[in-house]
Amino acid sequence: MNKLSVVVIAKNEEKDIRKCLESIKWADEIVIVDDVSIDKTVEICREYTQKIFVNDSKGSFHINKNLGLEKATGDWIFSLDADEIISSELADEIKEKINNPDKIGYYVPRKNYFLGKWIKGCGWWPDRIIRLFKKGVTKWPLEIHDTPKIEAKDKVGTLKNALIHHTYRNLHHYFDKFNQYTSRLAQEEYEKGVRINTGNFLMCFFVKPLYWFLRKFFIWRGFRDGFSGFFISFSSAWVIVAMYAKLWEKQKNT
Repeated sequence: MNKLSVVVIAKNEEKDIRKCLESIKWADEIVIVDDVSIDKTVEICREYTQKIFVNDSKGSFHINKNLGLEKATGDWIFSLDADEIISSELADEIKEKINNPDKIGYYVPRKNYFLGKWIKGCGWWPDRIIRLFKKGVTKWPLEIHDTPKIEAKDKVGTLKNALIHHTYRNLHHYFDKFNQYTSRLAQEEYEKGVRINTGNFLMCFFVKPLYWFLRKFFIWRGFRDGFSGFFISFSSAWVIVAMYAKLWEKQKNT
């Protein structure tokens, strides 16, 4: 029988981490990578595992995801965030699938909740990403919006049961993450050599944001989710505006 390691990354997640860990107690190994939390996150994690590593990712949390993959000893790995929960149905499916010799990885659908509401539009459902895979076959790209990939497509399956993802507890939590996320995106663009100038100003601050709003709200049917869908679509446009504004500020001060 193959063994499963569940790798969890966390930063100041004392309000959510217990629910996450309770949902994975059945795993053969739990590995925690904490991003220098200043609350009781690590203290709570010690109730479930002693395999806890603390590392300052400096905003690039995929570094901590990959550190967890290195520290895990299971044949298979499930990569999990502290605000995600594995249901009993998904757990049973995982136990079965890791013993399938024909597959080396699986896409997992996610039920993304925004302020307690399951969002079915905006491209948030089924939101399939590779989270379950054999150790060593993939890792997390360092770009914040990228996800693991496996080249051998015929070796990758798709799970039926969904991972539960509670994205934001409240709007204060949302705007805090918004600020961190846009700062990281601006840094990535700066490192790529992107700069704001008169030639791309309208594209960066008008065309791209408008495109993403229309895509999420109309093409990806965010309108089905009412005000929540509108807010997500609108704020996705503002992510782009804020990212480029921070990039402009950075290049001006450099």
